[in-house]
Amino acid sequence: MENNKLIFAVNCYEELVNHGRSQLPYEACGLLSGKNQTVQSIWKLKNELNSDRRFFVGEETVNQTLQSIAKREEKVLAIYHSHPMTAPVPSYTDMLNHPDSEVNMIIISFKTKNPLVKCYSIQKNSYKEQPFLIEPFV
Repeated sequence: MENNKLIFAVNCYEELVNHGRSQLPYEACGLLSGKNQTVQSIWKLKNELNSDRRFFVGEETVNQTLQSIAKREEKVLAIYHSHPMTAPVPSYTDMLNHPDSEVNMIIISFKTKNPLVKCYSIQKNSYKEQPFLIEPFV
């Protein structure tokens, strides 16, 4: 639905892509939070697996990050991760481990020269691509 599109300021979008690039050859991961579907904060988390095909963040780190998001009176809008060598499509494992159908999944692919970013809603074992907006100033 149109009013559920995530909105990124250009600098937030660039920060997201740069985080993915900085973690190559491994997957990057993190959370996006904000208000009214507008991304206001990027929470870069450490992929504890140091893997190019999976990511994992410990429960304590996730809980501390969620507390910090709550202190800002924001809500989690998306979980993001990168695919260093594959297309930006959710894998079976991505869908299986996605914790909340109300939270989008963002995947940044570095398979091609120019990174490709996709947003998805995840429902059980299926996904649907969701459009998002990049605006100069939010």
